Amino acid sequence: MTVPQEYALAQQRFDALLVELMDRLDLTTRHQVYTVLYGFLQVFRRRLDADQTLMFAGALPAIVSAMFVADWKPTEEKLPFAGPAEYDDEVRGVRRDHNLAPPGAHRIVASVIRSRCDKSAFNAALARLPDQAAAFWE
Repeated sequence: MTVPQEYALAQQRFDALLVELMDRLDLTTRHQVYTVLYGFLQVFRRRLDADQTLMFAGALPAIVSAMFVADWKPTEEKLPFAGPAEYDDEVRGVRRDHNLAPPGAHRIVASVIRSRCDKSAFNAALARLPDQAAAFWE
C-alpha cells in the first residue's frame, strides 16, 4: 500500500498553511502563527465532547488534526459557544505571554483552515455538531 497523499504531503501543506496565516494575521514568525493556530484549535475543542472532538478531528488536515487533540483532557468540562470577540480573547489567553493574536484572528484562522480541508468532509463533520459550531467557523 502506498502512503496516502494526506500524510506524504502533510508537512508541506502545514508549512503553506502557516505561511498564509502569517500573511493574513500580519505576524512575522512561524512561532507566533503556531501559537495563534494552537490557541484557536483549543478554543473550538473546549466546546465539544469526546465523540465530537474525535469525529471533527478526522475532517482536518493531518498536522492540524494532531494539534487539535494535543494536550486534550477528555474529561474537561465543555464551555458554551460564545461570539467572535470572546473567541479572540480566549485565543489570546492560550499561552498569553507568547500569543500575538490580532483582533479578528478567530475569523481569519477559521477561513484559512476551512479553505484547506476537503469541503464535503468538513461540512459533513460540521453538520454533526451543534448549530453554534457552524457559526464558529463562519
